[in-house]
Amino acid sequence: MDKPGIGQINQDETLDDLILGSFSLYQARAGYRFSLDAVLLAHFVNLDKVRSAADLGTGSGVIVTLIAARSPEIKLIGLELQEDQVERARRSVRLNGLEERISIRQGDVRQVTEYIEPQSVELAVSNPPFRKKGEGRISKNSEQAVARHELYGDLSDFVKGASRILISGGRLAMIQRPERFVELMQLFRETGIAPSRLRWVHSFVHSRAGLFLLEGVNKKSAGLAVLPPLIIYEKPGVYSEEILSWYQA
Repeated sequence: MDKPGIGQINQDETLDDLILGSFSLYQARAGYRFSLDAVLLAHFVNLDKVRSAADLGTGSGVIVTLIAARSPEIKLIGLELQEDQVERARRSVRLNGLEERISIRQGDVRQVTEYIEPQSVELAVSNPPFRKKGEGRISKNSEQAVARHELYGDLSDFVKGASRILISGGRLAMIQRPERFVELMQLFRETGIAPSRLRWVHSFVHSRAGLFLLEGVNKKSAGLAVLPPLIIYEKPGVYSEEILSWYQA
């Protein structure tokens, strides 16, 4: 069967408006679909003076697209293992006219330097699987399973992969569950990435943190700045002013 052209949608997918930059994204109806986690990470990263970035485990390409919307100067690479995800992400890049700025590459983060040149990017981001391989029920849908569980690379693989492609002084930003905070902090330090910015994410102002955002500097010393908590909802069904501000710029 012929591959769909630009703007054409398969029966098993949707075309979703990202709002920012008037960009849209192809997604599987029943497979992996991006969540707010990706949006939080894309807005957490400091893009000041950054001209090159890579997203490890880019999925549908949502993070690279959102970063492209935030910074018109930056060039990005999205690395993704799953062929169907890669195909949709590439079509989204073409649809949004971002071919000169975003390159989607198919590959395994465990062999990252086969697809991205070592010490070549100023910023790496990753929204890796939250759950370990033997933790909880694994989805029967392959896209969801790979996105949620560490079936093809664990947390250390993503951190080590980022360290290999970052320049000295480059930054890595990730999002994870609080249960893995100590683990990720240790991985940063073991890999030579100094934790520099931390932000806890809460659904509501009085709720416990459900996620955290962590940034580190590669091969350089840095002090850790703990930022004010990020509150997602003002009340059930109503986003906070900060979340809404991202779409009102």
